[in-house]
Order: sequence, then structure tokens, then C-alpha cells
Amino acid sequence: MFREFYSERDVVHEERRLRTESTPTGVFQEQFESMFWMASPYSWPVIGWTSDLNSYSMDEAMKYWNTYYRPNNLVGIIVGDFDPAAAKKTITTYFSRLEPGKVAPPPVVTLEPKQGAEMRMMAEAETQPQVEIRYHTVGFQHKDSYALDVMSSILNGRTGRLYKDMVEGSKVASSAGAQQDSRKYAGAFSFEAETKGESTPVQLEEGWYAELKKLQTEAVPAEELQKVKNQAMADSYRRLQSNFFLLIQLAQAEALGDWSEINKESAKVQAVTAEDIKRVANQYFDKTNRSVATYTRKAGATMAADPELAALPGPMQGMARQAAKKIGEEKDADKLKEGLTQLRDQAAQVPPQMAPVMEYLMKKMEARITELEKSAK
Repeated sequence: MFREFYSERDVVHEERRLRTESTPTGVFQEQFESMFWMASPYSWPVIGWTSDLNSYSMDEAMKYWNTYYRPNNLVGIIVGDFDPAAAKKTITTYFSRLEPGKVAPPPVVTLEPKQGAEMRMMAEAETQPQVEIRYHTVGFQHKDSYALDVMSSILNGRTGRLYKDMVEGSKVASSAGAQQDSRKYAGAFSFEAETKGESTPVQLEEGWYAELKKLQTEAVPAEELQKVKNQAMADSYRRLQSNFFLLIQLAQAEALGDWSEINKESAKVQAVTAEDIKRVANQYFDKTNRSVATYTRKAGATMAADPELAALPGPMQGMARQAAKKIGEEKDADKLKEGLTQLRDQAAQVPPQMAPVMEYLMKKMEARITELEKSAK
């Protein structure tokens, strides 16, 4: 048992190295999270700090397991064509024999205080210069979360304001995107952008503040707002077509607070007005409520432009970039072929917003396989 514990701990250490320590900005992103979430438990990385992993004992791991991984802390979801009575009987047969935990998970009592001043982090990394600007907003089911979601949709995509103005217009960014992240206890709105050519992070910041100013002072035109709402309605419908992703949505909503929210969110999005967007743009996007991470290129580092990566939504680019980097480092063509088959099988089931990322990664895999097979001849 002890040998298994220590070998598994080594696996988690390796996962942390791959996810965080071996990526160009991983450690800095972790630092930014801790700076932004000053008091909230959201400041802790899910996988833990290196010192946490080194200090955990077998007894502590079992205590954690018996507190959180028990039936009284479990959410179960069944989706598909089934007999509810028969399903309930089966669930009772197999799950009622499990004893509930003796200790309930402790409540979260430390919430994020109001930020009093702007915070900044400056970092040098082997990456294209980039900026993230993040604001404290609201959590799951808060009425303003829907206006913030619509606001991010107005900004995102190839027809969104950020791409039109910063990528195609001023050409200061190779990519730019925004995202509202509504969590259980709090929320955050992020703007992320990467420089293009000789542009600087300062120009990215200025571009964002200009876009924000428009939202704060001008009502979103009715046609633009309706286009975003129509897209949201279509996305909502498509997400219901896959049992797997319906299951994920239900589980996530229940874990956050209420599974039935997925039945209500579409109507709440449709109810958002131009005045709501203008109001939240003024209420949450104050200078004292923001944290800014600026990444400049480390001396000697060079980055090649990737137009296909630039076309992806901003919040997804970091994930896609890291995955593409691992694909480029892979030397086993058979392993890549296996991964490519898996991606193709999953492609039809992913949410619409993830489809461009899947397509991008499949192209990278195909190119790397071709490269490896040519070099082997």
C-alpha cells in the first residue's frame, strides 16, 4: 500500500511538471491566479503546490478521500432512453450498500474580499508577448452572469469586436478574446491577447480599454445583440444533441448549485438587453477591480507566427498552443496516429466552441506524422 502511494505521488509530480513547470507560462499563470484570488480557495492550484505533494502522508490522503470521495458528496447523472423506475432500482441495489462519509466536507467560509487597488504582474517567458486583464465579477446563477456572457460573445469570434478591431483593424494582435467564468462562489471576466509583429503589450492594453470604453458609453446595436443571441440559442440546441455533453452539463450545473439551470439559461440569455450590457461594463470593469499579467519575450527566445492558432478564440489558444507543442515534440508516429483516431472519434461530439480547436490539433498531428514518416525513409 505504501509503495503504491509513493509511486502514485510520483505520477502526480510528473503531471504537475508536464502541465505547469515545463510550459512557457505555466508557473507564471499559477502565480497570477494566486495574486488575483487573494483569499479565496480558488487561489490554490487543483493539483497542488510542489511542497504540498512532497508533504502529503498516506494518512492525510486517506482522510481527504474519506471526507470528499463518499456517497454523501456524490452527484450521479443518467442520460438517455431508460426506464426511470428500473434505473432507480439498480442504483439503490448497488449504491445503498455504500456507507456515507462520517465527516461532511467543511463549508467554504473564506470568500474573496473586494479588491482595493489594481494589481500587476510582469513576467519574461519563452513566448510571444501577451497580456491578460482580469476583473472580479459574479458567480453561477447571478443575474449579471448572463449579461457578462453576452458581452463576451459580442467581443469574441471572427465577427466579434476584438478580432475586427485588434486583429484585422489596428493589427496589434495576432489573437484576442474574452471570457466570463462563473464559478460556485465567485466569478471573473478575462481579456487575453497576443502581440503581432512589432506591437507591444501596452498596445494590447490600450486596444482593450478602447473596446471597453465603447461598451461603457454606447448601447450595443440591436442587430449585433440579436446575432449573438441567435448564436447562443443555436449553441444551446446543439449541446443537447449529444447525450455525453448533456450529461456533462447536468453534472457541472448540479455541482455548482442547480442542475435545472440548463433549462433556464437560454431564456435568461435572450432576456439580456443592451442596457444590461452597458450597466455591467460600468459596474465591474473598474481600474481598482482589475489584475494585469504582462508577458514579454525572454531574451533569445523566438516565436513563429501561427495564423491558424490566431484564429481560435483567445481563451482556448493557450491550451491549443501547449497541445501543439507536445505534438511537435512527439517522436512516435504510431502514438500520434492512435491519438489522431481518438480525436476524430470525439470530433462529432464536442461542443461547437471546441470544434475549431479539435480541427487545429488534428491538422498538427497529421503534419507531424507526415514529417516523422518522411524522416524515417
